[in-house]
Amino acid sequence: MLPIIEIMNLAMAPPGTPRQYATDRLVVSHGDMVAIVSDPPIDGRHLLRVLATLARPGQGTYRFNGEMVNLKDYRQCLAVKRQIGYVAADAAMISNRTIRENLLLTRFYYENDLSIDIDKKTEVLCRDAGLFQKLEQRPSVLNDSELLTAIAIREMGKAPAVMLVDRPERFLEIADADGVFIHLKNMVHAGAAVVFFSHHIKMTGLANRQLTMADGEIRTRPV
Repeated sequence: MLPIIEIMNLAMAPPGTPRQYATDRLVVSHGDMVAIVSDPPIDGRHLLRVLATLARPGQGTYRFNGEMVNLKDYRQCLAVKRQIGYVAADAAMISNRTIRENLLLTRFYYENDLSIDIDKKTEVLCRDAGLFQKLEQRPSVLNDSELLTAIAIREMGKAPAVMLVDRPERFLEIADADGVFIHLKNMVHAGAAVVFFSHHIKMTGLANRQLTMADGEIRTRPV
């Protein structure tokens, strides 16, 4: 089976820093649970943005499900972004739309139907996270943790091939009873992949691989 994401001859430099990193081949495969390890954290977050096609590396060929992606072509990247869930501080909701509308924007666009509503699975996740009663309000009513949870639910609703998550401990209890966490694990069992940056021992303990950024290299090792 082809990897979900494959970047060959990757070279990248986090903006505003003199640090540079390189690797011959970076791969994210179906069912992967990959932890990024970096110090300082900004470097790991930049790698998440590169994987999400939100930042262009200095060098590298990017393939998604075996297809070459021109990172300079916004329309081609848009089709890839639809298959990538991205949850981080720089992910946002549209401030003048309700939370319900924000959760549905991707479906509104691709299904060309403004009458659709959230599906049962999304409703259950919202109820479990305590967000259901706030769906008709705007994102400004949410605290930081609730906002990130809502963004995670929105991204999961895309049924992405891969989820990229910065510090999941900020919105996940990382407990068997946490509905969003259970859904994330179920996605992996169904063949999706998760790449995350975290210092939380319970989260890093779930990884089956690590991407370590140190001494100018990105190294991959099994856990």
